[in-house]
Amino acid sequence: MSGRHSLAPSRSGGRATLVFCLGAVWLLWGSVYLAIRLVVNEVDPFQAMAQRYVVAGLALAGLAVAMRGPAALRVTRAEGLGLLVTGVLLLGFGNGFQALAQVGGLPSGVAALIVATVPAWAVLIRLATGDHPPRLTLCGVAVGFAGLVALVGLGQRTGEAVPLLAAFCCLLASLSWTVGSFLQGRMAIPSDIVVVAAYQQLVAAGTSTTLALSTGETFSMDYSTRGWLALAWLVVACSIVAFLAFAWLLANVPISLTATHAYVNPVVAVLLGWLVLAEPVGAGVLVGGGAVVGAVVLIISSERRAVVEERVPENVAPG
Repeated sequence: MSGRHSLAPSRSGGRATLVFCLGAVWLLWGSVYLAIRLVVNEVDPFQAMAQRYVVAGLALAGLAVAMRGPAALRVTRAEGLGLLVTGVLLLGFGNGFQALAQVGGLPSGVAALIVATVPAWAVLIRLATGDHPPRLTLCGVAVGFAGLVALVGLGQRTGEAVPLLAAFCCLLASLSWTVGSFLQGRMAIPSDIVVVAAYQQLVAAGTSTTLALSTGETFSMDYSTRGWLALAWLVVACSIVAFLAFAWLLANVPISLTATHAYVNPVVAVLLGWLVLAEPVGAGVLVGGGAVVGAVVLIISSERRAVVEERVPENVAPG
């Protein structure tokens, strides 16, 4: 995916735009885990994600058409294949399994910390394909996986509600996102990030619907007021506003600054889970989660000079 997209305004947008977009990506994508938890507390997880993505995908497709006409949605066969694969892996499986993990009892903050290991998995994929990351990057990977073990292990010992099966589902989500990010940098996809987001979210809607049907979920829109607000937040704030802010950042600031959301988001998620749902913040979260966030900082810092500016970095996992 290109780091320069037609959506983005000129650099004269100013400091206020930078602060707004950076804050939106930090806070809104940090809130996605809490919003998912509130939604899946009321309806089954895969159909909830399908509802989210069909609305957001259609809205983004409409925005692309409004800005550049119907031709904006035309893609080649190779681009269509790229969008299909990445849409399934990034959003269909990535956020789908994360939602399933929260239904299985995983706290939203812990889910965010497990997903934050994506940069470490990305480095392992690079190693497997013959790349040679800096030593500091490899140190970050080791710290991250040690933190993951501490997060789950200490969480179980101190009663912080970290069920192993749910943690495994969330780990699958982070792996799916990592593989999807890796392939996105290597498959043909459109240069327009809004078009990419629209198609990927529509593909995710289809994937989530298929998963819902195959697992016997019952379609429901029987939300409480809080559930409707959480679903609306996922669609408008997380899938549209935060994504457009992310697009602006990609086009206007260094990737190293844009990627900071990877370690801010889990901190925001843990705080929101604690404030809104009274999720426990004990030794597992503080020690293991702190190590995971520290590992992300190490990896991103060591990779700043190595990141290719013309594509989205593989260590970024938006919600």
